[in-house]
Amino acid sequence: MSEYTTAGFGATINGKHTWKDYSLVIGNTDIVSEPSPKTNYIEVPGSSIRIDLTETLTGQVEYESRQLKFSLGKMEREDLWPVFYRTFLKAYQGKEVRVVLDQEPDVYYHGRAEVSGFSRNGRLGTFTLTIDADAYKYEINVSSEDWLWDVLNFETGIIRDYRGISISGSSSKLLEGSGIPVVPVFYVNNLDESASNYITFNGTRYTLQQGRNRFADLVIPVSGGRLYFYGTYTVSIEFRGGSL
Repeated sequence: MSEYTTAGFGATINGKHTWKDYSLVIGNTDIVSEPSPKTNYIEVPGSSIRIDLTETLTGQVEYESRQLKFSLGKMEREDLWPVFYRTFLKAYQGKEVRVVLDQEPDVYYHGRAEVSGFSRNGRLGTFTLTIDADAYKYEINVSSEDWLWDVLNFETGIIRDYRGISISGSSSKLLEGSGIPVVPVFYVNNLDESASNYITFNGTRYTLQQGRNRFADLVIPVSGGRLYFYGTYTVSIEFRGGSL
């Protein structure tokens, strides 16, 4: 078992840690692959020129999914291996998962899991866990919940606290951007229905209702943006950043 060590890192997958909960060690370091850009070119006949349409549809580069691959192994009594592996399969095979690497405690990866390649030599068993994940990794902290200081990266992290903003008449709020465009969610309470309650962003008006509000075309770009609020209500803004 020399190639499997506990030095370096582990991962928490749907709340369970590879080492602390399963006594599994990771035998590879090349866990996370790079997401490939979705390019789109049109070749001009009879010319060396080609037209790049990569960013035409959405105004930005889009990406394929990325892969997380874990080579896992552990020592276990031979008679206990069938039960352990069956339990692990039940927990993860084909399941939607949230993965937090020990080396990146401030972000998580989201995708679907596949367990494969089980082999055993005496007490030593090994297998592979592969995650077909979103292109982006997402921030653990979200602006509408209590802040988790122990996972904050003080060099690159942004503290976003957009909870319980009281609006009476008009107000504005600057939302700092992240590495990805974000569609925020607005949770509205204490709304005065006799008032005209809405948001404007980039010249577009969005009417607010009591409860959860989400507008698919209200996208905060990577550079961030300022929202303008009108009416009488209390609003909390759910904003979860991310990066490649």
